[in-house]
Amino acid sequence: MAKRSADESGSYSRFLSGECCNRLGPEVLEMIAQTTEYLSVLNDIKTSGENREEIISKIFKNFGKYSSVGRNFTCQCGKHISIGEKTIVNDNCTMMDENYIHIGNNVLIAPNVQFYTASHPIDYRERFVENWDESSGELFFRTSALPITVEDNVWIGGGSIILGGITIGFGSVVGAGSVVTKSIPAGCVAAGNPCRIIRRLEPGYKLRKIEGKDIPELQALFRNTVLIVNSKDYTQEEVEDWASCGDSIEHWKELLSVHNYVAALDQEGHIIGFSSMNTEGYLHSMFVHKDWQHKGVASMLLSEVEKMALGYGVHKISAEVSITARPFFEKHGYKMVKEQKAKANRLYLTNYVMKKELNY
Repeated sequence: MAKRSADESGSYSRFLSGECCNRLGPEVLEMIAQTTEYLSVLNDIKTSGENREEIISKIFKNFGKYSSVGRNFTCQCGKHISIGEKTIVNDNCTMMDENYIHIGNNVLIAPNVQFYTASHPIDYRERFVENWDESSGELFFRTSALPITVEDNVWIGGGSIILGGITIGFGSVVGAGSVVTKSIPAGCVAAGNPCRIIRRLEPGYKLRKIEGKDIPELQALFRNTVLIVNSKDYTQEEVEDWASCGDSIEHWKELLSVHNYVAALDQEGHIIGFSSMNTEGYLHSMFVHKDWQHKGVASMLLSEVEKMALGYGVHKISAEVSITARPFFEKHGYKMVKEQKAKANRLYLTNYVMKKELNY
């Protein structure tokens, strides 16, 4: 029995990592059963507003202030769903959360929108279990699931369908009736079946290639970002050591010769963030000015360097990501490969090797 419990627990972890599985452990079955009970109360027209709020707090992993969920809401597990602040989920929404669904702040989801994290093998011989044994405790079919991320300030039109592994970028709009089969970058209007980008929205900042003359501005932004933004996850000694890595102009020149850097500029032409990609698919940098955090700058930069990778014929990206940046990259479909101690200048700091396979 102990071994079966361990197998079931391992199966759940593998399933959340995107692997194909055909077993539901007791933890998952209990979660589904409990959520089904909660949903029956949530969707009862006799349930008061106060009781709905209490039930919502039990269903979701996180549920932000001033957010709301309409009638006839359906989900699978509930605890895999995170919803930010001031987000509206309208009536008849379906969130099949076999994997995680992250909904950001200020998101509008129209009626009849469906989110499906799960999928099945295309080949029926892989989809169904040959010589299935009813007494095995396993399902007769195989399922995989990938997370879905909807970033801040997104509007999803009525009747749209969002599939697993998709990220809808900051500030984008998805037209009614769309079937989103590939990720949508930040700042876009997209629609159709399959959903395609119709036009780009003006983000309030622009992107351009970084040149050698930009090094002093890069140095200042890098240093201030590390000392201020990353200080919440690292000690003062660690951030000071890390920030000192940018002191050498020659080091910056070497980086610019190996990696292709892109900068985000405000309306006055000041650099407010930068990122980079090399021809092997290694994402070396992602830094955004402290005053431009959570405004879609990093999402826009990430979308741009991922397009660079595709232009190089690369579909797998790797990065070494700080503790601070890890949640951002996870929301954009990057998976942690390992935790490590990497040398900054003198000190070794914790970061994570993360990878992503591009699907657009």
